[in-house]
Amino acid sequence: MLSLKPLLELQVHRWLSEYITVLGWSPVGTRLAVASGAGEVVLWQEDFQETVLQTASGASIDALGFSSEGQWLATAGQAGAVKIWQLSSDSQPSDSPELVETLTWESAWIDRLQWHPHQPWLAYNCGKAVHIWDAEQGEPLTTLELPAAVQDLGWSPDGTHLAVSAQQRVHIWETSRWRSPQYEWELTAVSQNLQWSPKGAYLASANQDSSVGVLTWDNVHLLKQSTDDPTPENQADLPATLRGFPGKVRQLAWADVPDAVRSPILATATRDLVAMWILIPDEGWQSWLLDLHQGTVLDVAFQPQSSLLASLSDRGWILLWQAAVEPAQVLEGAKEGFSCMTWHPTGEYLAAGGQHGEVLVWTLCPDARARILQQPEALL
Repeated sequence: MLSLKPLLELQVHRWLSEYITVLGWSPVGTRLAVASGAGEVVLWQEDFQETVLQTASGASIDALGFSSEGQWLATAGQAGAVKIWQLSSDSQPSDSPELVETLTWESAWIDRLQWHPHQPWLAYNCGKAVHIWDAEQGEPLTTLELPAAVQDLGWSPDGTHLAVSAQQRVHIWETSRWRSPQYEWELTAVSQNLQWSPKGAYLASANQDSSVGVLTWDNVHLLKQSTDDPTPENQADLPATLRGFPGKVRQLAWADVPDAVRSPILATATRDLVAMWILIPDEGWQSWLLDLHQGTVLDVAFQPQSSLLASLSDRGWILLWQAAVEPAQVLEGAKEGFSCMTWHPTGEYLAAGGQHGEVLVWTLCPDARARILQQPEALL
């Protein structure tokens, strides 16, 4: 049942010239970076004052991210160039961002990048390789060669490992030893999307055969480290495979809740549904469906440190789900549908982009946090 009291209220509504491809919050302060299919990159500074970093070029920007301390912003996309801006500190927010690096790779479409959670290291895909750049030193840290085109990559939350998917395998490097992958996780089909759980206890892979693989990190040592290693005798120790999806799994999101290590909750976007999964100890993975959307669900995201789930479709709305079960609020404002969204690290803001260039930011209502922590009926 939808809440009579809104959890979020609209604070900002602006536009870029084209489809919003990606947006991201700085881990420090309230800076928001937004990019479009036309190649625009804008930075909303404190109080949402806008700074244009790049005007439309005709080549889309498909990935962006802030470093762990908010000192650098990186973007990449269709043009095959990674750009890195150095940003001012919170004490001098009026200083203009400075473009300090442009790393160009001809004919490479770069659509994945991610900063290390503790170091100024930027990992990004380039064909059959992952390049890691040290922003502080202004030089390459290492290059990882893969047997096929890189589909996705992700640092573990503690920063000790980097997972990279290529073909039907996820290659996992230890960050203290780049010479070769420490582990290789073989999948049932090509891995298209990777997502670590908030504390790194699980790694999920959305696969091309409409399945999701889930690796329990405590059992990672049982993975094959070479083709000669034996398969573990206890099949329960092997990674789980979640099936039954009606179509492609477009996005994954883990809930950041207190019992997330023992009983994790995973949201998956597939067709016009959100398929929810929970691991129940001694019983295995159980699922349920959230099915109020019209149009393809493109994105799902849990509010940090809560079980409030946002789901976004390309026709119509963003839906907020209390405890990933009960619909609590409908967010509108993108006339032709939404394209992407992201929560602020504190959970106080939700930013979303639209199919026609809309950029919207909602802020948490004063009493919403207390109501989110209560049972669904408390929202009314």
